[in-house]
Amino acid sequence: MKRRDLFGLVALASTGPLLGTTQAATLPSALDAAGQLTAFPADGPQDGFRWRRVAEGLQFRLGGLTKAVLFYGPGLVRVIAHLGVAHTAQPSLVVVARPRAAALEVREEADTLRLVAPGVQVVVDKRSGALTFLDGEGRLLIREREQAPTELQQVEIAGRPSHALAQHFSLTPDESLYGLGQYNEPYMDYRGRDVLMVQTNIGIVVPFLVSTRRWGLLWDVYSKMSFSDRPGGTTFRAESAPGGADYYLVAGADMDGVIAGYRQLTGAAPMFPKAAFGLFMSKERYTTQQQLLDVVRRFRAESFPLDYIVQDWQYWGGEKDGVWDGKWSGMVWDRERFPDPAAMTRELHGPLHTRLMVSIWPSVGNDTALARELDAQGLRFEPLHWISKRARIYDAFSPAGRRIYFKHVKQGLLDVGVDALWMDGTEVEVGGAAHDPAEVEADIKRLGRNALGDFTRYLNVYSLLTTRGVYEGQRAAGPDGRRVFTLTRSAWAGQQRYAALPWSGDTESSWASLRAQIAGGLNVAMAGLPYWSQDTGGFFVNFPEGERNPAWRELYARWNQFGIFNPIYRIHGTSVEREPYMFKTMDPAVYQSLRRAAQLRYQLLPYIYSLAWRATQEGYLMMRGLAMDFPDQAALRKVDDTYMFGPAFLVQPITRPMFHAVLPPPATIPATQLRTPDGQNGLALAYFDGMNFEQPASRTVDTVIEHRWPDPPLGSVPPGLGGLMRFSARWTGEVIAAESGEHEIGVEGDDGFRLWLDDELVVDDWNLGPPRFKGHRLTLRAGQRLKLRIDYFQETRGRLLRLAWRTPSQARELVEMRGRLDRRQETLLPQGSDWVDFWTGQRHAGGARVARDYPLDEFPLFVRAGAIVPFGPAIEHTGQDLGAPWEIRIYPGADGRFVLYEDDGETYRYERGERATVALRWDDAGRSLHIGAREGRFPGLATRRELRVRLMASADQVEQTRTVQYQGQALTLSIDPPSRRS
Repeated sequence: MKRRDLFGLVALASTGPLLGTTQAATLPSALDAAGQLTAFPADGPQDGFRWRRVAEGLQFRLGGLTKAVLFYGPGLVRVIAHLGVAHTAQPSLVVVARPRAAALEVREEADTLRLVAPGVQVVVDKRSGALTFLDGEGRLLIREREQAPTELQQVEIAGRPSHALAQHFSLTPDESLYGLGQYNEPYMDYRGRDVLMVQTNIGIVVPFLVSTRRWGLLWDVYSKMSFSDRPGGTTFRAESAPGGADYYLVAGADMDGVIAGYRQLTGAAPMFPKAAFGLFMSKERYTTQQQLLDVVRRFRAESFPLDYIVQDWQYWGGEKDGVWDGKWSGMVWDRERFPDPAAMTRELHGPLHTRLMVSIWPSVGNDTALARELDAQGLRFEPLHWISKRARIYDAFSPAGRRIYFKHVKQGLLDVGVDALWMDGTEVEVGGAAHDPAEVEADIKRLGRNALGDFTRYLNVYSLLTTRGVYEGQRAAGPDGRRVFTLTRSAWAGQQRYAALPWSGDTESSWASLRAQIAGGLNVAMAGLPYWSQDTGGFFVNFPEGERNPAWRELYARWNQFGIFNPIYRIHGTSVEREPYMFKTMDPAVYQSLRRAAQLRYQLLPYIYSLAWRATQEGYLMMRGLAMDFPDQAALRKVDDTYMFGPAFLVQPITRPMFHAVLPPPATIPATQLRTPDGQNGLALAYFDGMNFEQPASRTVDTVIEHRWPDPPLGSVPPGLGGLMRFSARWTGEVIAAESGEHEIGVEGDDGFRLWLDDELVVDDWNLGPPRFKGHRLTLRAGQRLKLRIDYFQETRGRLLRLAWRTPSQARELVEMRGRLDRRQETLLPQGSDWVDFWTGQRHAGGARVARDYPLDEFPLFVRAGAIVPFGPAIEHTGQDLGAPWEIRIYPGADGRFVLYEDDGETYRYERGERATVALRWDDAGRSLHIGAREGRFPGLATRRELRVRLMASADQVEQTRTVQYQGQALTLSIDPPSRRS
């Protein structure tokens, strides 16, 4: 990056004539055909504040900076600022709305201009150019910093001009900030925080921020960005902003109004297939067609609910003698392991009533027809993909690249019956499954240039473009075509319009990780994306003995309870077996918990599918941070483990063990308990170039076998390797027991390792993989010596190796930890209404802290007084018993409303009106439920349905019910209040 000059926004006196006209029909446009800010007229004084009315709002110039305030609808304002010229010609990739000729009143005073438009006011400081945003009633929302609010620095990137950007704001002390995506942190509120906005394997960047003061900011910049909030102000920075500053202020009457404004700017989220709200069963990976079908057959035999089975990677080919074939993600099937994909999907769709999702990647193997067609037009990048070494990333920034890619997706997958796509590695992954933002950034930038420009500018938006290609390809089938459903490992603003939802990547299985998933998922939602998912149970499982470890099974059961209250419910991961029926005999309590949770999810489908329609129609969020519904309750703003699921449910997943203590990490074996072959403290260490001990590089004595290369204390790559990070190493010597009793001696590492004790191979994990611990148990006496050897290779990941043990003392510590387990969980209930414990019916006042013991199949779940919750039957898949009776549960204590929604669940005919709604209204004082007339219809509608209306009661009351045959006409049911049990 070559720097030129620094230009700031300087404070100048208001001088020079005012430009503009009061004739709206003759007002000039502030934007060119690409949506970029047009040049300011050259006539008149050039050093003072000058402004003019334009068709979309107002444009002004001060101190060399041209700035525009443009209106896109009520409460929607775009701000653009650049230094005379914008170094870009492309229209926005994110915003699909168009600016509107504003019904705008401009009030000029000595030092300010006040722009009054529907839903929002903007005040321009003539001395500094700083903007202050107010709501329609004049209440302060947010203001740009008074001095030099916009800093643009001319830079040169890849031989082309751009800007480095810093935009500064001043906030009020009493507001909280949310959104921006997911960064694997346990907190939600960004006040006082720094956020580096770079896509990673476990990081989702969505540059939309919302405040409890009912405003949002959307940044239309695609490079590396950062956010920081300090007592002196809040700053957004961008590495490459060729068009200068470009952001949107969204003002809303409430938090939902802010999210709806974001969707108005960036596009509505289309309806998913109804089946997408059932269970997705997945693992890394089903290795054959037969195995995949057997899993689904077992689900059906056990009557366990299921709607999608997922085929992860390598169905196209595989690895032989350490070399991956060149068919990587070529949209082809390995005919030996998957001999007849079409027959497989026919059986899934037919007798098994199950759909198929299949993994695809942006990296395309060299030995495929897809690669050859892309290469003919130069639409793959040169750097090789990390795992295959025979695959390259395709250029999704090119319309032609997207069309070619989708053509092969259709031919190889969709045409044989695949129902949904799982687009993995879309951040975009090049050099490894990296969790480190710096590594991912460097990998992406090495791709060079794409069809739109350099990757420094377009660092974060690959996912948006590649999901656009598969969405537009599938939508070409028209309104009768199947609905698109796409899962991706990354996201960006606007991606919801392509029916693509992110999941949180390759997480590690721990209570801390589960805790971070809650906050991360909520901040993805509050960044405007209505759908999000995660790997229930954690992707990587580092628990000894995997699924046979009761501590992990408890974590899995609790994680699954969180999963059913995600917008999309998925089970996925590696390292362990996690199909629910596996635990039927292994751990009946865990199986009961998994089954009860899954059945509740399926019973709630009428509620969930109706919320999905609100997400499409209104811009609603299903998974809601507490600030969405209670923005003015300061006590709730930093509650990061509790949330609303729709208007009715308060959910608090349990994020700590209650039954099985988690063993603390094994301790690193100290140097005093290690001996080299010649008697020194430590072990003899030899490094080698290559991952199979090909070329000796260096030798040393390693006193503490705990490395995270090249982090401190090493500070560099291993000696003698000359910067090479693909290496192998061997440690030899002895280990000396410090106490008598049972020990577990093992290795924690990433990629591959082996451990020998007294020449016996006791740990053999010679595979690519994340950090994990593998150990061997044996009984030793104090002072006993064991011959020891460790072999290790490092290729792509976190570069970790640690020799550790669990001693008898640690085993005693575990016993003590078990004695300290607490099965009580406390929940803070929001003020403003009563809340009902879903499991017991006990009523609690809002604002209270309530606590009780929770068995493994229950967790804190409360229903707001006044809620109307439709329940369906306990079904095995979403296509079963479509006309079955529904139960309408009413939780008295306040008036309530809910709108039931139905459509065919398959096609886009709902977009042309083929859908039906029924409005429900509970009158609490009159103890009556008003069921509105059905509005609309569609082929397959159940025109007659039995409704069982339950007025929910506490445990000491007699519950009241009414049953009615609803046929579409309005009716009112009076229900007696619950009576006390005698």
